[in-house]
Amino acid sequence: MSPEKVLEVKDLVVEFRTDRGAVKAVNGVNFDVFKGKTVGIVGESGSGKSVTALAIMGLIPNPPGRVANGQILFGGKSLVTMAPSEMRKIRGNKIAMIFQEPMTSLNPVFTIGNQIEEVVELHQPHLSRSQRTAKAVDMLRLVGIPSPEKRVNEYPHQLSGGMRQRVMIAIALSCEPDILIADEPTTALDVTIQAQILELMKRLQKELGMGIILITHDLGVVAETCDTVAVMYCGQIVESADVNTLFNHPAHPYTKGLMDSIPSFDSTSGHKKERLQTIEGMVPSLFNLPNGCNFQDRCSKVTDACRGSQGDPVLKPSKGEGHYVACFNPLN
Repeated sequence: MSPEKVLEVKDLVVEFRTDRGAVKAVNGVNFDVFKGKTVGIVGESGSGKSVTALAIMGLIPNPPGRVANGQILFGGKSLVTMAPSEMRKIRGNKIAMIFQEPMTSLNPVFTIGNQIEEVVELHQPHLSRSQRTAKAVDMLRLVGIPSPEKRVNEYPHQLSGGMRQRVMIAIALSCEPDILIADEPTTALDVTIQAQILELMKRLQKELGMGIILITHDLGVVAETCDTVAVMYCGQIVESADVNTLFNHPAHPYTKGLMDSIPSFDSTSGHKKERLQTIEGMVPSLFNLPNGCNFQDRCSKVTDACRGSQGDPVLKPSKGEGHYVACFNPLN
């Protein structure tokens, strides 16, 4: 039995108006989220990952931004055309988000308990104050914070970075959402705490059955956590596949470049130390994208087709089932 589809993103285009004209930060993105499964969205900074998440949450500032085209369907309903009052009932309730930096996302003048209770009160107004406080304590316990009865009365500055990230997860899960969007949830955390946070998210996903959209630039996190992966570059998905296929048979040169950029810590192989591989060049400006493939100036396999003689590359099936790549010269 196939898992239930909880979110569909179809041909999503997010546009920002600037003094230099309109620019498409997200351009034709498609992916699905299934119950109990994790979709990873990876790419360099500026590739459109976070803008995609903000579009799903209905948080694109307008002006200057807007969803210019496409659909975002949750339970068959369009989030793009939904009235703001209806969207507020879903945001933080059915679809929740963990933002990149917990210290700036948490309010420094309110206790941890206040900030969890605020979300519960908004979406579950039938609960009494004592019930909301009890739920806040339960949520802190759920995410593995010790002495939750004490921590619920503390302020963000009294907690470590890892603890604050756990509080962010507790707030996001307080209404038991169907979808959790985690935007760089382990950024600025040391590797031990990173592993704990990822393990916590996997455990909670199994307990609650929620779908997760994991936004990251860290392919190690993707390998550990995700079921399927979408690789973004210049606002477009250039490759998508299940996690095993992507790591074993990357088809786009950009995906291969990202993987080759991962440092190896294998000290037992006996191989001579080699210089870390990098992707040459810079991401092109969205105001001045080249004709054809956006990756052409950084790609070692570039041909005339890549430079626009055959138009822009589109996602097409690769060799593996469910494996798609937008490339004129795929690696496999």
